[in-house]
Amino acid sequence: MDLFAAGAESRLLQAANRFDDRGQRLAAARLLRAGTVRFHPWPDGELALDQLERTLARESLHTLQVAVESRYSAADAARLSSALERLGDSSGALEWAHAAIEEDPCNPEGYLAIARGYLRRFRRDEDAVAGLQALRYLTKACQLHAGHGECLRSLAMLLLLLRAPSAATKVMRPISRATPSDPMVLMLEALSAEIPAENTSNVQELFLRWETGTSPTHSINSTAVIPAPDEFSVWELDESRTLAACSASADQGPELTENLSVLAGSLTQATTRMGLGQIARVTARSADGVLVGLAEAGGIVFSHTDRPSLENSLSRWLESDRGRERSR
Repeated sequence: MDLFAAGAESRLLQAANRFDDRGQRLAAARLLRAGTVRFHPWPDGELALDQLERTLARESLHTLQVAVESRYSAADAARLSSALERLGDSSGALEWAHAAIEEDPCNPEGYLAIARGYLRRFRRDEDAVAGLQALRYLTKACQLHAGHGECLRSLAMLLLLLRAPSAATKVMRPISRATPSDPMVLMLEALSAEIPAENTSNVQELFLRWETGTSPTHSINSTAVIPAPDEFSVWELDESRTLAACSASADQGPELTENLSVLAGSLTQATTRMGLGQIARVTARSADGVLVGLAEAGGIVFSHTDRPSLENSLSRWLESDRGRERSR
């Protein structure tokens, strides 16, 4: 357990090297995987783990290729996929992972193989899209095999990287009981105890907080009032996606507020990631009404009407001065 204490990176790396020197490479890899999450970011540990995993993949590649040719199964295909991914053959890895899923859609190994690649990209490149994909495939794998140790460890690791210890603790319960001395389990438990509990279960919100480094703090008591026609519901979110003001008729329930906050953040991050700059305006239409979002300096304003015929009136009001004076 001391290997996962604050400042123990050097001791952990030495312990992993001792395992490697004795030919216990799998044990060394397990220890380094736990350490690279516990001390993330840890460049020396990441480099050692990368070299070790590549060595293991090279050593097993021929055996795995023979296995898929002689007794082909979903598990064999998934293992070959993981080895190819570690050796940098992304297209081959994805091909064999999908082959594993096609061979046995109820076997979690194919989904787990795909998730490993996305999870590695999420950690290495801080790629939120890869993180969402990793979550998607890990969730599917866990649904197919609720007690699968590696699926649960990987999912808990992802949740902790997103600073969601409460969710991670729930995921870890089965493996904490089954393998309490596993290095990864010990590390995950230690890290969960150090991170403040999250106040949301919205996965997109967790990714936005990770990506932007900011967390909205909605409070009805500090929300200003926007004068608006009774037909319109209006919400103004500041640059941290916190609800700053709303009209008297607007729903201030936590679910809607969080959904609008996530919408604002997702639009901003997506257009920036695509090199399209900041959004200026967005409109969503349905049989239940019209939602218009207008970006402003320091935030975004959303306005909704449940009467589609009022869309033009809503747009004109939103783009007008609309009474900048607010009341508390």
